[in-house]
Amino acid sequence: MKINLFLLIMFSHRLSSKILFVIVLILSGYNLQAQSQKKVELVVLLSDLESKYHVSFNYLNEDLENLEIVLPAESFSLDKTLNFIKKQHPLKFTFIAEQSITVSVLRKLNCLSFYSATSSKPISGVELKYNDQNLGTSNSFGKIFVEDTTDISKLQFSHPNYFSTEGNLSDSSSESCKLYYLYPEIELDEVIIKEYLAKGIYLNLDNSLKIIPQEFGVLPGLINPDVLHSLQYVPGIVNTNETIAQINVRGGTHDQNLVLWNGSRMYQTGHFFGMISAINPLMNHEIKVLKNGGSAFYNEGISSVIDISSRGHSQDFKRIVQLDFLSANAAAYVELNKNSSLQIAARKSLTDVYESPTYNGYTTKVFQNTKIQDLLQGNDNRITTQQELRFYDVSLQYGYEFNSGNQLKFDVLAIQNQLSFDEVLETTSEQKRNDFEQGNFLAHLGYKSFWNKNHSTSVAFNASFYKLEAFNQSVLSNQELLQTNQVLDFKFSLKDAYQLSEYFHLNTGYQFNEVGVRNDNEVTSPEVVLREKRVLTTHSGIAEVEYSSKNKKIRTRLGIRGNYYSGFGDFRLEPRFNFSYQANRYWRWNMLAELKNQTLTQVIDQQQDFLGVEKRRWILADEEDFPVLNSRQIEVGVNFNKDGWLVQGSLYHKLVEGISTGSQGFQNQLEFLQLSGNYEVIGGELLVQKQIDDVSFWFNFSVMDNTYDFNNFVPQQFANNFEITQSSAFGINYTPGRLELSLGGRYFAGRPTTDIDMEQPVLTPDTNPRLNFLSPNGSNLEDYLQINFTASHQFQLPDSSIKTGVSVLNFFNSNNLTQQFFRLNDSTASVENVRIKSLELTPNVFISFQF
Repeated sequence: MKINLFLLIMFSHRLSSKILFVIVLILSGYNLQAQSQKKVELVVLLSDLESKYHVSFNYLNEDLENLEIVLPAESFSLDKTLNFIKKQHPLKFTFIAEQSITVSVLRKLNCLSFYSATSSKPISGVELKYNDQNLGTSNSFGKIFVEDTTDISKLQFSHPNYFSTEGNLSDSSSESCKLYYLYPEIELDEVIIKEYLAKGIYLNLDNSLKIIPQEFGVLPGLINPDVLHSLQYVPGIVNTNETIAQINVRGGTHDQNLVLWNGSRMYQTGHFFGMISAINPLMNHEIKVLKNGGSAFYNEGISSVIDISSRGHSQDFKRIVQLDFLSANAAAYVELNKNSSLQIAARKSLTDVYESPTYNGYTTKVFQNTKIQDLLQGNDNRITTQQELRFYDVSLQYGYEFNSGNQLKFDVLAIQNQLSFDEVLETTSEQKRNDFEQGNFLAHLGYKSFWNKNHSTSVAFNASFYKLEAFNQSVLSNQELLQTNQVLDFKFSLKDAYQLSEYFHLNTGYQFNEVGVRNDNEVTSPEVVLREKRVLTTHSGIAEVEYSSKNKKIRTRLGIRGNYYSGFGDFRLEPRFNFSYQANRYWRWNMLAELKNQTLTQVIDQQQDFLGVEKRRWILADEEDFPVLNSRQIEVGVNFNKDGWLVQGSLYHKLVEGISTGSQGFQNQLEFLQLSGNYEVIGGELLVQKQIDDVSFWFNFSVMDNTYDFNNFVPQQFANNFEITQSSAFGINYTPGRLELSLGGRYFAGRPTTDIDMEQPVLTPDTNPRLNFLSPNGSNLEDYLQINFTASHQFQLPDSSIKTGVSVLNFFNSNNLTQQFFRLNDSTASVENVRIKSLELTPNVFISFQF
């Protein structure tokens, strides 16, 4: 496979024009939708048809009075137009002569109309039976006409995507049709907790979380349903440097999280170097988060899976425009016709127009005028930055549902970050320019076929193109560095789902994945050019059985995945297990286990590049310097839910083998070593939540023991860089009506750090100077505490709504130290101490308009 990122290069240079194009689509979305759904009175339409086709219609005015019709397409012939009308009302058109047509109402027919209870869209393909006789299926308008002698109460109807029950009959009628609302078929991932921390976050039976941004309530410090940032309040998940570029799940590194967008892997998850999510919060998505016991259809992600997928539109308003202190954002839902729809969204930073307090707070955090103290001379070298930052994202989701119920989906996501900044050394006023570009383009094409109500097959093609290009010059040396990191990821997936019986489901499938990674490094002084390209092809077979007992107390999923890595001829099995038992009305017990492998990791070549802004590069395993990671995890847990109380607890053991020192972010004596080893985590998590009317309280607490094991290093075992011995999050939400208030925060014990011997900081200073480090990760930083606040209010207008609000991160402006390390200045042989602090008090304000 040839590594060729032409598409990514093109999109990175033309993304601005794509933003403008999508905004035009959003602004024109109202007209597109209005045209596709415009209705007129039937008598008016017949009059127009008489002029267009030179015919005459004969009818009684009282028969057609108040009947409305969705406008047919202008290109329709007369016969096709009449058939289009008959799908909407029980009418009969009789040609008395070539140019004379009689219109009569079939009064002996009853009209039934079927709609989705969640999206309010008509459902085609609903099969009706009466006394075991098939009466037909609903048409593209969700309607079917039956004889008036039919006892409607005895009708049976079914659809592969919806409940096979009598449905939910509306008390009202429309256009003389009885309305039925059907609910989507719910499988094993039924919800057991509807508000986990906040509205829009659900706890599923398999112990995974489901997050729906469009239903999101409020969490401290968040003005948008930023999914990745909201995870920091979930037990066992910590981001010690306050960015989503470093989400640590149960002691793992960020690259050990598998982030999927409609099945395509995201290699870039954030804007502003992780300060905000790269997923547009206005897009209609559903996110599933798993820390253990996931489906065998998930590959990679040995610490967690964050699965982001498109969902149908279900909101009252179909267009939204939003402004905040960082970006302008817009999204629209366009119903192209009865079978197809389009969701589009675009976001552009305002950082090149207005430097808001939020922008200044984030830049201070990311480029925080890093104070570098010379421990030998006792003075400070301050490096300040002057930066220009821009970011964009565009997403498009198209869905088509055939009359048979089969579904076609096409999704595209483009993300781009651009940064230029100057490093200025204050002591000498020396200044040097740096440029940085990072982009990710993702595409998904999927088709799902329903053979019958018990059997479906889906096929999908996914692609992800990632490129990072950075030119770095440091004021502390004459060295220049040009780095390029490219990833091409292609995937084909086939899944077959079959209901064996009332209690058993069988899912089988095949996945083909080819990933190519290229890394280029060009260095001056001394001149070094390194170019590396790796390609890995993986074939995977999957089988999975789901069981639900008759009384629904036992739910279990047992899966097996076999991966064959053709690059080095290795075959590995990955069993997955998820068990849930409802002991009684209030108590549910869980047991989860999985074995997973991972071939893609991120490494750090030089910690000081770009002042540490972005120093990670994706690489592929080669089974030599970088082995395939292997993870084994087992967990037991319990849920208690009664009278507004939720208590969730779990104990787990996790072992990860094959990690490399380059992927762990060492900034001590292991920074320049190339070692392979393991880490082992034993931990526990607890969440307590109480709902009282409009007020909810929640508190979570996690403990862990996380230890490295490197055979070829002394000491062999020591604390993991991401060991947070104890962490917690807490909050109170008050949501009376359209007002939402949330106050809360995060606390965690100081992360491990390595000190140096202050009496003799440099060994052999004259011949081969090197830092005299003490025991690795033998000390800890001070504990971290941050309090955040959010308030919002929605104003309802006749056909629209306005929502506005404010958030404050670090409400009390706590001065937390999040990272500290020492380094040796090569030119002066002096010892420098770098101290990185937390985000200062940072406000943000937003206003959104929905219509």
